[in-house]
Amino acid sequence: MHYAVENSLSLYERNFNKLMHLLPGLTRRQGLIALAVAGRSSIVIEILEQNPYTTTIHIHQDMAEGRPWITDLGMKVRICHDAQVAEVIAYQGVHSLRSFYTYPNPKMLQPYEKRRVNQFLGEWLGFCLIRGSLVSG
Repeated sequence: MHYAVENSLSLYERNFNKLMHLLPGLTRRQGLIALAVAGRSSIVIEILEQNPYTTTIHIHQDMAEGRPWITDLGMKVRICHDAQVAEVIAYQGVHSLRSFYTYPNPKMLQPYEKRRVNQFLGEWLGFCLIRGSLVSG
């Protein structure tokens, strides 16, 4: 179990580093930031809350583009600047993600859903770093 906690911490640190490379000067920004991703729709990042040591953002990508059967991507991320970590705190309408869920459960969340969502954030940010460019903000 100790390994899983240690591994999660490094995941949050990697997500923080990717966000800082993608959004330089984040602590001085306000409002909406748009990213253009080659061959895809834009990604909108909204700064929800800024405090001296934390920033909370909402990341949204319109995936539907005329296809109503596809769900848009959306997640809320808390960034702790002093600890240099970024963690998903809400994803697709699921708030207060726990580190472990018994399975099955009413929402059919996977046992390690929180870790999987944070891994997805890292992959999403990696894709944005390779294929994206800052449009505004």
